[in-house]
Amino acid sequence: MLTSQEESNPRLLRSTPVSEANGMLHSFSHGKSHLYRRYLGHREVGEKRVCEEDEITSLLMGPLDYMPPEASGSFWRALIERDIREDLVFPAGPISRVQMDFWQLRTVEPDLLVELHWQTGERRILLVEFKWNAPLSGNDQLHRQWNEYLTHAEREVAHHVFIAPEISAGLNAIGQENIWKGRLILRSWISVLDVLNKLDYSSDAGLKKWNLHVTTLLKKLGISRFQGFRHITPPSLLEKLPLFWSPINGFMELEPPACPKLATSLPTFIWSSEQ
Repeated sequence: MLTSQEESNPRLLRSTPVSEANGMLHSFSHGKSHLYRRYLGHREVGEKRVCEEDEITSLLMGPLDYMPPEASGSFWRALIERDIREDLVFPAGPISRVQMDFWQLRTVEPDLLVELHWQTGERRILLVEFKWNAPLSGNDQLHRQWNEYLTHAEREVAHHVFIAPEISAGLNAIGQENIWKGRLILRSWISVLDVLNKLDYSSDAGLKKWNLHVTTLLKKLGISRFQGFRHITPPSLLEKLPLFWSPINGFMELEPPACPKLATSLPTFIWSSEQ
């Protein structure tokens, strides 16, 4: 049942999944709830709209808001510093304070604002936009977030992070007008999964548990790394040599390439950790 305050202010409802994120991740991970199917397109009878992006944002990122700054900061560092220019990496040393604000409205409303602070007094700002099954709200959404949400001083220490199933919308934004100068960080959900798999969890048990439940949920949602083929066998040869037409030589037969026999019958694996 909704309180009178919630009824009069719908924005309060949008923040409630954040406080419930830990419990829902556990129930999804252990198969005690199938509500995650709503993010795959399932709808209950009469249900017209699901706030998929907002719920996924709070489910996956909400628990980081409760972790020690060194733990949550290690995730943001790994996410940002993958394949960026050397002059844009974070300051050295552990992150001493992390502040996360979901759906904070100024003139526009990004999904998440993260402020990272160091003991030296340095800080970095992460302006984060998540996408799941919806396009950007106009071709200029990312441009407006960068120009209108952040002040000039904030842009000097900011990274703009776009996370989506695929990053073509971010590439199009850069092609339309590159106002970020390397500070627009494009990450697919598969690349986020790869970051999670490579994080060092030895110093924080909570971060390790969060990773376990997040990766489990992403796999249930179809986000998983390509892990190669279990068996690889040579293709069968044709009984007759294939014919090819060459404008110079006419029809000609090509000898099939030599196909070496496998030295072992054990399964063969090809691993890829790239996005």
